[in-house]
Amino acid sequence: MRAEALERIPDLWKATYDLVAQVPEGRVTTYGEVAKALGDILASRFVGLAMSRNDDIVRVPCRRVVQSDGGIGGYTGGGPRKKMRLLREEGIQIKGDKVLDLEGVLFDDFRTSYPLRELKKRQLMLKRHLRTSEFKPPIDAVAGVDVAYQDQHAYAAMVMLDYRTGEEMERRVVEGDARFPYVPSYLAFREIPLIRPLMRDLGKRTIVMYDGNGTIHPEEFGIASQVGVTFNRPTIGVAKKLLCGEVRGEPGRPARRITLNGKTIGHAYSKGGVGKPVFVSVGHGVSQDQALEIASRFTKHRIPEPTRLAHITAEEARRGTSHK
Repeated sequence: MRAEALERIPDLWKATYDLVAQVPEGRVTTYGEVAKALGDILASRFVGLAMSRNDDIVRVPCRRVVQSDGGIGGYTGGGPRKKMRLLREEGIQIKGDKVLDLEGVLFDDFRTSYPLRELKKRQLMLKRHLRTSEFKPPIDAVAGVDVAYQDQHAYAAMVMLDYRTGEEMERRVVEGDARFPYVPSYLAFREIPLIRPLMRDLGKRTIVMYDGNGTIHPEEFGIASQVGVTFNRPTIGVAKKLLCGEVRGEPGRPARRITLNGKTIGHAYSKGGVGKPVFVSVGHGVSQDQALEIASRFTKHRIPEPTRLAHITAEEARRGTSHK
C-alpha cells in the first residue's frame, strides 16, 4: 500500500475558512477566487457549501464572498438582504442584487499553500505506478465496493463474490466521518481513508470492482485507478455515466469501445445490447478486455452484481437497515 495517498490529506474546510478570513473590510472576493486559492477552480461549489456552513461569521466574513458575476449569493448570517446591508456599510456599492465595479473591489491576493495543487501532484505521482496489463493468476473472487453518505458521515461496503460460482462469500461494512469534502476529480482523497479497513486481508487473487471510473477519465486515472495503485490491488472501474471519451461501434452491440484521443480507455456495456450501458474500464492491474469480461460475467441487471450489491449494502447501512 502506498501510504502517501492516505496521509497528509489537508483539512480543506479549515483552509477555506482561513482564506476567507483574509478578505479585508471594503473588499469582496468570489467563490471561484477562493477555489483558485485552494488550487483548483473545480472547488467552487465546495466553497459555496463551506460558506453556507460557516458558524464563525466574525472571524470568517463570508458576507464578503460573492458570485463571479457580482451576484450577492446567499448568506448564512441572515440571508441576502442582510448581506447587502452589511456590504454597503463597508463601502461596497450594490445595484439590484449585484456588486458594482467588481474588479475594483475584488480581493484575490491570498496567502495560500494551494492544497489542491499538492493533491494533484500526488495523483500524478501515483499514476506512474498504473498497470493496464492482464492479471495472470487464476481469479478467486471479485469484491464490489461502494460508499453511501449521510451528509459528511459515510458508510462503506464491500460484497465479495466467488469468481467461479458467483455465490456471495462475504460482506463488510464500515462507517466513519469523511474528513475531505466532495470536490470533482479529488474523490479518491475523500473515499480512500473510508475504505481502508475494507481492503485489509483480501486474497491476492481477488479483483476489486469499484463504483467509479478507472481509465475513463480525462487523465486516465479515476478513483478506481487511484484505489488500485494505492492498495496495490487489481481493480476495475464501473460507472453509470460517461465522464469523457467517445463511444464507438455499432449500436445494439453489448460492448462498444470508448476512445479518447484515439486510444481505447474502456467499454460501454449492456447485457444483450439492450438498455442503458454501464461504463467499464481498467482500474489497475488488469487489461481493458479483462475488465470487460469480468464485468459482463457478473451482469444480471444493468449494474454488475459486485458493485450493485455493494451499493445496496451501503445504502441499507445508511438508512439503518440490515440485509435480509
